[in-house]
Amino acid sequence: MKRIFLLLVTAFVVGTIEVQAQSLDDLMKSISAMFSSSENTPSQESQPVYPTEDELLGRFKYDALAIDYKGDSALASLAVATLESQLPLIAEKMGLVAGRDYLDVSPDGTMIIVCDGKQLPVYCTAYDPTTGTASLMMRLVDQNITLKASVTKLSGKYRIVFDAQELLSIIAKHDSKFAENTTLQMVKSVIDSYPGVRVGALLQK
Repeated sequence: MKRIFLLLVTAFVVGTIEVQAQSLDDLMKSISAMFSSSENTPSQESQPVYPTEDELLGRFKYDALAIDYKGDSALASLAVATLESQLPLIAEKMGLVAGRDYLDVSPDGTMIIVCDGKQLPVYCTAYDPTTGTASLMMRLVDQNITLKASVTKLSGKYRIVFDAQELLSIIAKHDSKFAENTTLQMVKSVIDSYPGVRVGALLQK
């Protein structure tokens, strides 16, 4: 989980830097085009569909990485949009394989994440089917941590995402070497500047 998250948020930083590297004129044109398009086209975004507790039992195979942005920064929106096209390459570098890696969920809330044969136990302490919000507990650097996840159904698949700011704050708190890592410090600075970035995965039952 830590490795997956760090690669995603680092890639987000790279995407942000690439957008910032554009000339001011190019950036303003991109933003203007984005807002012009959204003003001329009515929003077709449908209401999210949240799975029931029974639907979340069983085996879910990894399908693809997922990222979105729920904030109001045009710059962050552009960076995330740029990054979305790079997610397959990021997944490949992370060693994730669609159809091979999976998540098993038992009725007692026990979850096992299996990636390339390696297992990570996770426990779901609560799930609200009216909001798709799950509370998960796992071990990180020999300590128990709790974090929130958002689960939705999307075109027959299940999408689970985590707040990037919350995840990075947890890692900063529990990783003794975090303060020494300048890359992670830069990642945290960017993520803190753009709250609303969420990272996770699409799963196929």
